[in-house]
Amino acid sequence: MRLKDQKNSEQISKLFDYIESMKIEPYSLQMYMGTKEKRVRHELEEKLRAKDNEIKDLQEKIKTLDPEGVKLNLIVCGSNRELKSFISKLILNQSERRSELSSECVRRDVELHGRLISLVELPALFNTQLSEEEVMRQTHRCVSLCHPGVHVFIIIIPDAPLNDEDKAEIEEIQRIFSSRINKHMILIKQSSEHQTAELNEETQSVIERFGGRHQFIDLNTQVSVLMEKLEQMVEENSGVCFSTETLMETQMEKLKEFEEMKRKIHLLQKQGND
Repeated sequence: MRLKDQKNSEQISKLFDYIESMKIEPYSLQMYMGTKEKRVRHELEEKLRAKDNEIKDLQEKIKTLDPEGVKLNLIVCGSNRELKSFISKLILNQSERRSELSSECVRRDVELHGRLISLVELPALFNTQLSEEEVMRQTHRCVSLCHPGVHVFIIIIPDAPLNDEDKAEIEEIQRIFSSRINKHMILIKQSSEHQTAELNEETQSVIERFGGRHQFIDLNTQVSVLMEKLEQMVEENSGVCFSTETLMETQMEKLKEFEEMKRKIHLLQKQGND
């Protein structure tokens, strides 16, 4: 009987040893799987990193093959045609030859420091002999010439307080393009001295409307200084342009507002007759 108990005791002991070994095995398997998972994850990260580098290389190649991808589209606005011509020639690095008068939008292209620049002068929108329909046609043409859209609208004013014509031109630009244009706008002031103290209250108000973006400019101004500010604007807007689609959307919104106003007037007239 004692022999049998001893045998049972040995079997129980072996059973406990087996159970203990069963506890260790799952842990060892877990460790193995964890190591394998880390290795697989590391390999995937390496592959993703390689793909990212490949994509960046392809994007650079696309920019090289497609100039549109790195093109900077500018529209110069303002009531003073001579000032617009001055700033255009400064940016495009052209000689001071007198250009022919024209009410049509014309695009001029130049490459500076590996950057293709397209520039269009927008004809004065206020105090013009053009009809409303013709003004809209010209503005649409100007924007469409800057495919895929306008990065920066440059409005230039003379070295003097804003006169009524300048103020009316700015208001007309905003009426047509809407407040959506504000983040793409920079005001350039012709000046002999680069002093912000020269800005009067009205000019400061206009600048604030455009996010505080402005630049003094004269005959000694380095175009690189201006271009740096324009590039900064493009970066702040994440490369987003003011496109023909944006212009059409603003016109549709204005049309809806006009129709709603007509509806309200008609309703008030009807109530008055009743």
